[in-house]
Amino acid sequence: MASTLEELQANIDSAITPGFRYKLLARGQSRGMIWRDGVLPEDAPNYGSELSDDLLSYGYSLLLHGLRYTELGGDADRGRSAFAVAAEALEAVAAKGVADPERDFHCLVAAAAYHLGRFSARAYSLLHKGLTKANLSTVERGLAKLMLRDLNGLSRDIETWFKAGKANDDALIAGLSRIPEVPDGEESWEEGDSENRVLDVLIVALEENFMAALAMSLLALERGEDGLLPQVRARLKNGLDVAGELNLVSQWWCHRLAIHLLDGLWDASFHKILPLEGPPGVDIGDWAQLRKLFIGSLYRRSKAEIDLWPSQFLAARRALDFDANLVLSLPTSAGKTRIAELCILACLATKKRVVFVTPLRALSAQTEVGLRRTFTPLGKTVSSLYGSIGASGADVDALRSRDIVVATPEKLDFALRSDPTLLDDVGLVVLDEGHMIGLGEREVRYEAQIQRLLRRSDAAGRRIVCLSAILPDGDQLEDFAAWLTYDKTDGLIKNDWRPTRLRFGEVEWKGQHAQLNVSVGDEKPYILKFLVAKKPTKGRATKTFPADQRELCIATAWRLVDDGQTVLVFCPLRRSVLPFASTVIQMHKRGHIESVLEHPPSVLATALAVGAEWFGPDHDILKCLKLGVAVHHGALPTPYRKEVERLLRDGVLKVTISSPTLAQGLNLSATSLVFHGVKRNGDLIDIAEFRNVVGRAGRAYIDIEGLVLYPMFDDHWKRNADWQALISNQKGREMESGLLRLIVALLQRMRNKLGNVDSDQFIEYIAGQAAWEFPVVVAEQERDAVEARKRWETHLMSLDTAIFSLLGDMPVPDEELGSKLDEILGSSLFERRLVRYNEDSRTLLMAGLHARAQYIWSNSTVQQRRGYFLAGVGLATGMALDARAPELEQLLLTANAAVLTGEQDTAVDAITAFAQIAFLIPPFSPQALIDDWESLLRLWLLGQPVTNVLSGNNDEAIQFIEQAFVYNLPWAMEAVRVRAEVHENPFSDEVKLSDFSQAHAVVALETGTLSIAAATLIQAGFGSRLAAIQAVTSTRANFESMKGLMAWLSSDEIRALSVKPDWPTPESHQLWIEFITGPSGALAAKAWTATTYSSQVTWHDVPMPPGVALRIGGGPGKEQSVFSADYREVGMIGWMPNPVATGVMIATSNGSQDKFDLEYIGPDDMLTS
Repeated sequence: MASTLEELQANIDSAITPGFRYKLLARGQSRGMIWRDGVLPEDAPNYGSELSDDLLSYGYSLLLHGLRYTELGGDADRGRSAFAVAAEALEAVAAKGVADPERDFHCLVAAAAYHLGRFSARAYSLLHKGLTKANLSTVERGLAKLMLRDLNGLSRDIETWFKAGKANDDALIAGLSRIPEVPDGEESWEEGDSENRVLDVLIVALEENFMAALAMSLLALERGEDGLLPQVRARLKNGLDVAGELNLVSQWWCHRLAIHLLDGLWDASFHKILPLEGPPGVDIGDWAQLRKLFIGSLYRRSKAEIDLWPSQFLAARRALDFDANLVLSLPTSAGKTRIAELCILACLATKKRVVFVTPLRALSAQTEVGLRRTFTPLGKTVSSLYGSIGASGADVDALRSRDIVVATPEKLDFALRSDPTLLDDVGLVVLDEGHMIGLGEREVRYEAQIQRLLRRSDAAGRRIVCLSAILPDGDQLEDFAAWLTYDKTDGLIKNDWRPTRLRFGEVEWKGQHAQLNVSVGDEKPYILKFLVAKKPTKGRATKTFPADQRELCIATAWRLVDDGQTVLVFCPLRRSVLPFASTVIQMHKRGHIESVLEHPPSVLATALAVGAEWFGPDHDILKCLKLGVAVHHGALPTPYRKEVERLLRDGVLKVTISSPTLAQGLNLSATSLVFHGVKRNGDLIDIAEFRNVVGRAGRAYIDIEGLVLYPMFDDHWKRNADWQALISNQKGREMESGLLRLIVALLQRMRNKLGNVDSDQFIEYIAGQAAWEFPVVVAEQERDAVEARKRWETHLMSLDTAIFSLLGDMPVPDEELGSKLDEILGSSLFERRLVRYNEDSRTLLMAGLHARAQYIWSNSTVQQRRGYFLAGVGLATGMALDARAPELEQLLLTANAAVLTGEQDTAVDAITAFAQIAFLIPPFSPQALIDDWESLLRLWLLGQPVTNVLSGNNDEAIQFIEQAFVYNLPWAMEAVRVRAEVHENPFSDEVKLSDFSQAHAVVALETGTLSIAAATLIQAGFGSRLAAIQAVTSTRANFESMKGLMAWLSSDEIRALSVKPDWPTPESHQLWIEFITGPSGALAAKAWTATTYSSQVTWHDVPMPPGVALRIGGGPGKEQSVFSADYREVGMIGWMPNPVATGVMIATSNGSQDKFDLEYIGPDDMLTS
């Protein structure tokens, strides 16, 4: 083996760069894609009988090179590359090879190599499934549990090992004394046995040394002190030398790997990377305290979270850069959320609050759950703003009081338009999926909203952190990052590292079977008969399976599940999702596929109960759920969607059929991703959407690699061409300013009408009033003209809304309008992208923007414009509202008053009449009115089951409720409300809309009940609408606020009722229990603190010197024992620690004769109650 740094480097470079050896790895990984328990499928490629031996030789040699290179001080990145490639070589043999003890050891070494290469999630994935059955020694299992972050389990193993007393002096002497004496000069058949006994004693001593080193390491990680690590290294180095002398191969590897692994773990730990102090002169508030609680609570999770990924290092170190906005671009599942959490932690330390903006209501719900899990132990409050748009009194209360508020852009925008001071004490705004820049109405509104945030007078005191997985390269990214970071050169952090590998492949139907093809570098492993045509085994059907593209996707998914994988089936069109569900049911009835539910059916109870409220008990969505299949799309009722997502997080469901919602940041992932198609309305899906979707394949800490497949039942050549075009395209998301694109689109339409005119003539035309009428283009097809008119009106609406958003409610004189727009757009994304155009184009585009603004000013008053701005609408919508304002305001006033006084029929009639008008005004108009929607609205508001008046599949009605009743109508009502407040007489004694700050009618629409108390309960997160109504009705509850709700939940009456198995209803009882006691439950949270004590102790010998780290408790029977770091018992305490305490105890000697210092980081549970 090479001995010098130069020789080692040359050998490593040769092994990890493309060439013969690297091709060997590709062959191994190629085989691994289709290898199972050491067996290849029939007709598989011939990989040769020596491949495993060659890979093991390659992997171990490269691993040794990497270790030696690192020990000599070589380049750390090169060393980690060697470790990662060595791990892949060993994994290619061990992960799916023949099950035997050697395989278990190879898996352990491969995992350690991954860990050294800073792929700790892959190390975990390689070990976690087989650890319980693995044939590992004490030392090997200890190393494995460290990599699995099972620190509680490892601590128990250490306690058990030392408690057994295997390595105390008496036990070792007894082991040696059993060796019989043999007279000099005589040989005995027991001589070999004697040597083995000596060896056994030495192995026990080595185990004791190793377990003591692990115990010290755990103490270092608990305490956040690296002072123990030199002692750990010394112990492991001594053990390594002894294992080498005795030729104990496994012990030698474990000791050597542990030295490097523990060093790497500390270097990547929160303790090492998270700064202790802020930049010079920066007040970091309670950062030290919150940092301690944060690290402690993560350490105590069932899978301890103690380190960061390479993708997170740089951003984590900048958590305290309060004055620096940040744009973070990491692949899907590469750790963006953890960086957001660190920035949130830093902000909260300064006593400022946080707003977390997510693009979807579904994502807001997921985000709230995650943030609650992290920050509730820190005593911080987290709330998401309920509903789609508008700002009720409850929303305002949350925005003013909660530490962390999760909201969609629309919800936040509406609130801030009415009251910009809501953001005054907010120190951080997180923009999740912040790439939402584009031509759509939501995207343009978002761009203007961000520009308004950046232009606020207090913007310097508020940090913006933008997270995205699909930002482009080139000048679009430069301009986007410069815009958000005020041109800071280090404001962008972009990293392509991801925790799992990604593989692409195809499943090609050949008539009677399907062939799986996968790409692994230049290798193309395949399974000839991946699927075989099947005849039905049940029912009367005779058609073989699969018979079309959809059935081939289902067959592929089930084949992958048989292989132990979880699967996401992606449908580019939402309307394809429910037919998929129907086909799954049919294929199950025919015996083609089996249920993939491996858990007791009882785990589905709450989801089925909530789903039955919406769909009825026999809907295909619920039938699929009973088979272990999730059906997920953006129009699912929010309560049911939350339940399905919980089941997915818990690993209950093996197959998910998903709509394009998957591409918008929703946190769904699986081992494999199956594309039903790659086109939408005849065009290839956008490359940014494709990349975001494929990032869902491969779950960190579960999978080493993700597999992305496109089944092809027919049209193979065309489908394959489309597929290759997508997987080879490295382009990021289009990030052109949406405002700029709007103006380009509108001017282009004008140009199409006018034909060839010079710039001066064009500018003169734009400035005229007639320019903004729809430009009719001669000889255009009627169908094309209809679509063009729709786009024109939509674009104008978006442009007007953006102009109002940018200018706000400032009374800008006509003659200053152009200069004011230029000022507000200074340094905007619009301006930065505009300068990329030539001078003539810039002149035309600015003329277009100025002309539209002048048109608006010419056709509206100051008061009208303020109303339109607050309502978040454009000129046409605002004028339509003006025309019907008296009726709409009176109806809304009547509805609010009737809800408050309990006059249900009056409230329903008023809301229905309001809807009949509002649905005629874009953008409040539903995509399509369904038959008898008025009856559905009445049923919805009266809190009756949605299934009462519907038969069969009520998907259309449910979608209408979600879109028209829960989103469109509340927006219209809020628009009418804020417009009315602008025009109302503040001195009038008449009842006004402003008197109803709680917006009762809006809340009724969003929750589906006219009961204020039931609506409050639903808004708090209880997922059953019918059970919420039953709960408040049966107890005659009349609370109207979250404070009142909490008092009601804490009452003796509700505590007594909650233990009854049929309360609020038999179907909803488990949901209720989870609501009040679960991890995110209304009554569940216990805040952690860091509390110091002085504890009495009786030392066994002399008192420990000051500053020595101590450990309290050694398992059952040793709860009151005090141990040194290396697990020597040194004293006893007189009090009984709680054996199930969830916090971290940090004990330190102070030199006292009878006391030591103790800090407990956790909830109030240190002592036995």
